[in-house]
Amino acid sequence: MTKVIWPAPRCGNLKPMPMKKKPLTSGRVRPATFAPYMPAGVITIGDLEKLVGQMKESGAEKVKFGGEMVFVWKGHERPHEPAPGYQSNNFKAPVVRPVRLCSAEVFCQRFKQPVLDLARTIDERFRGTPLPVKLHIGIAGCPRSCSEPAVKDIGIIGHNQGYEILLGGSAGLGPVLAQSVGLAKDKKTVLAVIEKVIAYMQQGGKKMRLGRLIAKIGKERFLEESGLTALLQPWQTPAREKSEEE
Repeated sequence: MTKVIWPAPRCGNLKPMPMKKKPLTSGRVRPATFAPYMPAGVITIGDLEKLVGQMKESGAEKVKFGGEMVFVWKGHERPHEPAPGYQSNNFKAPVVRPVRLCSAEVFCQRFKQPVLDLARTIDERFRGTPLPVKLHIGIAGCPRSCSEPAVKDIGIIGHNQGYEILLGGSAGLGPVLAQSVGLAKDKKTVLAVIEKVIAYMQQGGKKMRLGRLIAKIGKERFLEESGLTALLQPWQTPAREKSEEE
């Protein structure tokens, strides 16, 4: 017997379910949230405008996007400058892509290290940097890894002791998990790590994703030649932190 699933209601008709937010063990308070379901992640401009108005009237102060927001026109051409003041993301160019960030410090509050300002700084310094191939960066404030840093070229995970660095991950048709290569003690070190990885990839125009490059020459050689060995501390997830992840 075929199970029939009725279409979901329009976004404007959705009502948030009342939920009690429990304080976390750290003492931080989890804010109230509402994530409207959008079939296939698509919404018309009119519905989006109406939704934003409803959220504003209800007292909502922030919104967190899980990925890119892409506006679509009917034809093949778009206006020359559809949104003055906004730059356009390029999904085809071989450059450093915008950071993919988890919800830490926006509404999650489980972060072990602050990551919102770090993500903004990374985008300001590195987004759009030309490379032989694209490079994705993912940042998670805690080991739950909601932004999936393990399938990014550079993954960053917040821990009590600092920021764990993962290298060489990728999604797509042949997904590869990134390798944990060490611990960056602070934001300054994280930025230095990214800078050295980019510089190494720019040398000689190496036209392969970071994971393939590391697999070809070996992790230890890559860390040494790129200068990361001197920056990173040895890292192993403490047993207590493992139990908190569970």
